[in-house]
Amino acid sequence: MTVSTPSRLNRPRPPAPPGRAEVRGVLNAPPGVRGPLVWSAALSLLGALGTALAFVLAAQVIAGVLTPPARWPEPGHVLGLALGLGLRAVTGAAREALAQRLATHATAFQRDRLTARLLALGPVALASRRAADLVTLSSELGPRLTPYYARFLPGRAHAAISALVALAVTAWLDPATAGLLLVTGPLTVVFLYLVGLATHAATQAQWTRHTRLAARLLTLTRHLPTLHAFGAVPTYRDVLVRSAGAHREATLRVLRVAFLSGFVMEFGATLATALVAVWIGVRLFGGEATLAPTLAALMLVPEFFGPLRQLGADRHAALDAEPLARDLADLAAVPGAPQGARDISKGAPEVTFTQARAALPGITATLSGTVRSGEHVALRGPSGVGKSALLHALGKFVAHAGEVRVNGVPLDELSAPAWAGQVALVPQAPRLLAASVRDNLRVAAPDADDAALWPVLRHVDLEGVIRALPGTLDAPLGEGGTRLSGGETARLALARALLSGADLLLLDEVTAHLDEDTARALHALIGRAAPGRTVLLVTHRDPPTGWRSLTLEAP
Repeated sequence: MTVSTPSRLNRPRPPAPPGRAEVRGVLNAPPGVRGPLVWSAALSLLGALGTALAFVLAAQVIAGVLTPPARWPEPGHVLGLALGLGLRAVTGAAREALAQRLATHATAFQRDRLTARLLALGPVALASRRAADLVTLSSELGPRLTPYYARFLPGRAHAAISALVALAVTAWLDPATAGLLLVTGPLTVVFLYLVGLATHAATQAQWTRHTRLAARLLTLTRHLPTLHAFGAVPTYRDVLVRSAGAHREATLRVLRVAFLSGFVMEFGATLATALVAVWIGVRLFGGEATLAPTLAALMLVPEFFGPLRQLGADRHAALDAEPLARDLADLAAVPGAPQGARDISKGAPEVTFTQARAALPGITATLSGTVRSGEHVALRGPSGVGKSALLHALGKFVAHAGEVRVNGVPLDELSAPAWAGQVALVPQAPRLLAASVRDNLRVAAPDADDAALWPVLRHVDLEGVIRALPGTLDAPLGEGGTRLSGGETARLALARALLSGADLLLLDEVTAHLDEDTARALHALIGRAAPGRTVLLVTHRDPPTGWRSLTLEAP
């Protein structure tokens, strides 16, 4: 199906931005996330227990060597120390591998879900959104979501389990040190939360600047010939420079907050470790504690703060993912046309309209009447009443109000994929690929060979034009089909629609930019090239000879 973003379609007012619950729902949408997180938590528990075992045995070995009379380490202690360190290394590597697999699965799911959603909505429902925003959203899914799934989600459980195990073992070894950790640990979490508040706003601003810069760069690339023709390149270059500067400032602001967060976490952990070390040293010199348990407790202090410190750094990954999740939730809330499951038989359909219009704000004019099977009908009405929007509703790109029946079946009950194979829409400004003539035609029929392409070109009176091009069917058309005139572009788009085998042709003012003689010739071509097909043509001109006319009426 050949479609294009409508130029005069009334666009709906954007909905309210999604809330935090919707954002979290999008991030937690990938199936199968809970299982890897549970296994990661189990590995964290094993690693924390192995670390505690290794540190307790290491402290006993060191105390045995330093405390008179010095004695050699027992083989059991050495073996247990090696076992604990090995368990720590193995579980750490396993957690990393599991986290990477989780991130790969989750980002692939989000990318597939985004692609399916964009294809389901179509260009009309997305007409109010910049193409650059959607391109940026798709390209940034991997870089911004991978750290969230690979580091932040497993890191939360790892930090909690490591801290609890370290605290429990420390309380068993030295209750006084554990009490000090109970005071300093929550303070570190509070620092992490406060810094995160500032990071959230800075990250959202940076994402807005990033998408804006991408949109302007894409606009410059797409419209560079027009800007050159009117001498507007220097002006737009200045706009691009200012946008790049704003993006750079927003990025540096995020980095400053990130460095501040790291400094706060490092400072809190270092200060807490120093307090514990001083407290243990004072008690050791005063003879109130023994070396082995207090040394083991001191060695476990970094295991208490280390995962919390890492979680503080990984929280930026979660904040980077939230703007994307907000955009994904916003797309999920965009209403699309109702999707049914019924099919209709092949052949030129009969379409009946009863007070029908596109269900979009600002459109009130309706259409009542019947387009019989194989009939060619001109759809007329004042500019802006919703003629083009009604065509897009008939193609199931947007919802409709009133009643539309195809061969007696309500349009909403039809299967969208099956109906798409029976409908071809030729927009007012057809889009051509920056490729060869053959590639542009094969969009509608991928398996068509040259023997099938030439007759279609002959039907739309393009055979001579194409044969005159260097390379004929292999001739590159340039960006947007610059090697063809407006009438030739319209005829090539019509050839593409005919080649698709669609039984219903929807033509949206394909003669709007043509002179009267060329328009009459193209109308005659449509009549000759589409016999036996139902054709609905939106036009402001008088209906072509032999065509019946239907008019949208204001209420």
